[in-house]
Amino acid sequence: MREVLNYGLLFAGLGLLVLTIASFWIPRILGWKEKLADLSPLMRELFWTYAAYILASHLFFAILSLGFRDWLLSASPAAAAMSGFICFWWSVRVYLQFFGFDLAEVKDTRFNRLAKRLLTLLFLYLMIFFAIMVWWNLGGGG
Repeated sequence: MREVLNYGLLFAGLGLLVLTIASFWIPRILGWKEKLADLSPLMRELFWTYAAYILASHLFFAILSLGFRDWLLSASPAAAAMSGFICFWWSVRVYLQFFGFDLAEVKDTRFNRLAKRLLTLLFLYLMIFFAIMVWWNLGGGG
C-alpha cells in the first residue's frame, strides 16, 4: 500500500505543479485586468494578495508531495495533520466547484469545457487521495 501511496503522491505533486504553472494564464483567460479595474485600489490589491496566497499554497503542496513523500507517509501526527489540511483545502474547492461558482460568464468553448472537467477531476483526486493519506497516517494502513 505504501508504494501505491508513494506513486499517488507523485501524481498529486505533478498535478499540483501543472495547476500552479497553468494558474499564470487564469488572469488573462478570465479577463481579470478589465474586471478588476472597477474595484478600489485596496480591493484590487487584496484580490491579488489572495490570489498569491492560493498560488503559493498550491506550489507548497506540490513541493511537499514531490519532495517530502517519505515524511507524508511517515504515519506521524504531523503528517496526518498536513494531509488533513490539504484534504480540507481541496474539499472546500470541490464544494465551490459544484455549488459556489457561477461560471456563466466563462465562454463555452471546447477548451474551457475540457479545462473545467480536468480541473474538477484533479480537485476530486486531491480531496480523495489526501483523505486516504489521513487514514494512512492515523494508523489505518500500517
